[in-house]
Amino acid sequence: MINLQGFFQIEEAILKVIKRNCFRVEMDMSQVKHMDYRGVEILLKRAERLRSYGGDLILSGLSPYLVNILRMAGAAESFEILDNDAAAQGDLFKRQENPDLENPPLSAVA
Repeated sequence: MINLQGFFQIEEAILKVIKRNCFRVEMDMSQVKHMDYRGVEILLKRAERLRSYGGDLILSGLSPYLVNILRMAGAAESFEILDNDAAAQGDLFKRQENPDLENPPLSAVA
């Protein structure tokens, strides 16, 4: 479960990653059973910050329940959501192999 305090910790971690010039962050949510909807705004703000540097915040392994929480918070369309971590890895490698794709990833992935 990610409570509001947990979202503040995630925010701090993302800010540390940004300071290391890593702008593409993937969060594996496959072990998360519940999250406080009030923390979704924190994720949105950090995703916007990452995008301002050409990166993104990708959520992977979300259960239908968690996707529903994002929808209820009005944020489901604001994130790239992948089925699992392997899908995110595959997408990243595919883009690295084909640099002509629309949004090539940065060299560092957190």
